[in-house]
Amino acid sequence: MERVAPRQVLYEQQLPLAIESTSSRRIFFPEGGANYGPSGGGTNPNIVRIPINADDLLDPQESFLQFKFTNNTNTTIGPDIGVPFIRRLRIESGGSTLEDINEYGSLYAQLVSCQASQGGFSEATLTTSGSTGLNGTLSANTYAQTDGALSTVILGTIAGAGADQAAIATAKGRNTTVIRDAVRAGSDAKTITIGGQHVPNTKIGAGDSVFYNIPLVSALLNCQKYLPLVFMNGGLTIEIEFDSAESCGVFAGAVNIPNAWTVSDVRYIAHMITLQRDFYDKLRMVMEGSGGVLQLAGTTYRHFQSSFPAGSNVSVPLPAKVKSMKGILFTEKNQADSNSSTLFNVSNSLINGTNEYQLRVGSVVHPPTSVKINNAGNVVTNKGEAYQELRKLFGTLGDYTHGGVALNDQTYMSGDVDEDHAATGIAGTTIGRLNPKGLSLDSFPRTNLESGVNSADSNLSMSLELRSAGGPATVTRIDMWAMCDAIFYVNLDGSVSSSV
Repeated sequence: MERVAPRQVLYEQQLPLAIESTSSRRIFFPEGGANYGPSGGGTNPNIVRIPINADDLLDPQESFLQFKFTNNTNTTIGPDIGVPFIRRLRIESGGSTLEDINEYGSLYAQLVSCQASQGGFSEATLTTSGSTGLNGTLSANTYAQTDGALSTVILGTIAGAGADQAAIATAKGRNTTVIRDAVRAGSDAKTITIGGQHVPNTKIGAGDSVFYNIPLVSALLNCQKYLPLVFMNGGLTIEIEFDSAESCGVFAGAVNIPNAWTVSDVRYIAHMITLQRDFYDKLRMVMEGSGGVLQLAGTTYRHFQSSFPAGSNVSVPLPAKVKSMKGILFTEKNQADSNSSTLFNVSNSLINGTNEYQLRVGSVVHPPTSVKINNAGNVVTNKGEAYQELRKLFGTLGDYTHGGVALNDQTYMSGDVDEDHAATGIAGTTIGRLNPKGLSLDSFPRTNLESGVNSADSNLSMSLELRSAGGPATVTRIDMWAMCDAIFYVNLDGSVSSSV
């Protein structure tokens, strides 16, 4: 083999020069009303439709949704992770549905807890609430005796003795929301406790408002390529459906549920790219030479929900008919706690006594040997196996870019307290439980499209097999999201279609 110089000294190799272009920020507003609210007979509509149309290219990875969330009750709200009050996200073009993701708020919470690093959580806090930091320098002396130990953990140092040292040991590994809350606490820091409670500054007081600024997660809106709106006759329409009032988090007291909160000032802040007109003409010629289409690809999610009574082993039907299922993400919850106003029933989930699980397609099971977590009476001694399978769903095991900092020894498979979701409320309660489980089915992750399980071209039944060491004596609700390859076709006539 011929020896060659390393690229560090190959000075003739430079990045290519870009064609002439300009970038701009453009704001798209919803059609119809200005105020929106929860489902269930409230005053305001619960569906937002935002049309996006322009003679430019849209960079979806640099665009985000902004809105104001107002607490209309006479009590405080402790918001759940992410955007728990969004039930459904639909994206359409010219009347054709391109993506449709149900139980979106719960999915968003699982994706954040599985993938977000410490920096990611800090960014989410900043963009969600509009405020994260102290009015000054964070130091070990910022807080009073009871919470000073927690601040030293944030700083990465250990100091103190006796009770402080014990508090440090307790605080280590706690849910990231505790660390986040400590950073946000400001002058109310003295109210922090080590046991995992939410700090009062994270709540939304009666009549108060907070701004949310969030990137939307979907195949199209996370696409690495620019979306050619200039070639789409109907552009894109983002449709957001809000969930029930209780989905937003926990309430400190009784509420008037139908009008508990209002969403206003909704806008999609888009990053637009404008190119020379002759480039668009060349691109049309490329489309004509490739069958009259431009192709985009990404990962979307199909949601399926079921329930089952208390029992040791269950086979949960998964009627997903897709060309390439890359994996499955699922959570188990106590069905009786759905729409509870005192529990974080969107993000939190339970172990449910599950001891082993695998996916069955016809007579074939994936993986061939089940994932075992050594669960005995909801005391799990092998959390790592389930956690590694979950990490494989989103990346390689050697990649620590996504740290999954919310999932740790204290929050992940750490026991079912108060049935499924430990009542992580506004004060005086215990830490939340984040127990998503997952399986990766992709043969060539990140390198090839449609390398997952093909369930669309066969009549084989598909089911999630759960073997339990003894679950709770309650009806369990299971939410399953099939992670699928999605391919979108922008046609020469301006229409857009999708294949999942």
